[in-house]
Amino acid sequence: MLFLIASSPDTKEFKTAYRTAKEMEADICLLQNAVYAARNGENHDSYVLIDDMKLRGLGDSEVSAQQIDYSQLVELMTSSDKVVGLF
Repeated sequence: MLFLIASSPDTKEFKTAYRTAKEMEADICLLQNAVYAARNGENHDSYVLIDDMKLRGLGDSEVSAQQIDYSQLVELMTSSDKVVGLF
């Protein structure tokens, strides 16, 4: 299962989605403002969309999660048995 999370890490929505994904041992991809959760060595086991992190001024060295582009995101989504989008 793949969880797509887009909310900022300081929101209730992000915290609920992240906790649920961890409890289900699902893969997590951080999109839009959720990319901030990949800073400072956090969420190193997640994926982060490169375009979204660059749009928000995050450099490669600031992000510990695995960086992916849109084509890799599509591959992840199509190879997962289920995809859950949480905003």
